[in-house]
Amino acid sequence: MDINALEEGITKAIKDTTDEVFTSMLMLEVKAEDSFVEDEKSVSTDLISSLHFFGAKYMGKIAVFCSGAVACHIANAMLGGEAEEVDEEIKDGMGEIVNMIAGGAKVKLLEILGNIHLLTPWVIAGRHLTLSSASEGGGELAIDAQAQFSWVMTKFTFENGSFLVGVQPNSVPEDQQAPVQAEIQALKDENQKLKEENEQMKSQLEAKAAPKKKK
Repeated sequence: MDINALEEGITKAIKDTTDEVFTSMLMLEVKAEDSFVEDEKSVSTDLISSLHFFGAKYMGKIAVFCSGAVACHIANAMLGGEAEEVDEEIKDGMGEIVNMIAGGAKVKLLEILGNIHLLTPWVIAGRHLTLSSASEGGGELAIDAQAQFSWVMTKFTFENGSFLVGVQPNSVPEDQQAPVQAEIQALKDENQKLKEENEQMKSQLEAKAAPKKKK
């Protein structure tokens, strides 16, 4: 897979979506700066808010990378808080930020990566976090044992600092495409089943709450 061939499309999707999320949800104006391909081993930051995605052709991660101070500014803008240190509320807020960015980018990435499915966000905070393997990370905290991939990174600035939004796309091996397709269909079927059960439960509750006619 040539990640440079995907860079332009991914960058545009991330720029547009991040601007939309920050403008409409946080009332913050952000400016997209440089975009570049970064080796995973070179990433070092204080907070990573990430989620995995998978599809028939591509799988990988979408993430926001920033300092603790910037995370507090971003999450406080969304939650209306005044936290000055990263706590569970700030982590929850940053998880929601990457979830909104990924959700919006998913539609814009359709022609580039195909239909992808998003998993639950997770957030980790510390000092000098890296994505390198434990054996290569020395005294730094490693969060991913696979350090062989690259990220399409876009830098954003706003009045209180800067942050990176990255997408790490990996091709699904041909011998795994059929099982992945089956897994996607299973998830779709399960989601449809949950929707039907929810509608049925809603109808039952409405029937119970409706006033009974007098005989």
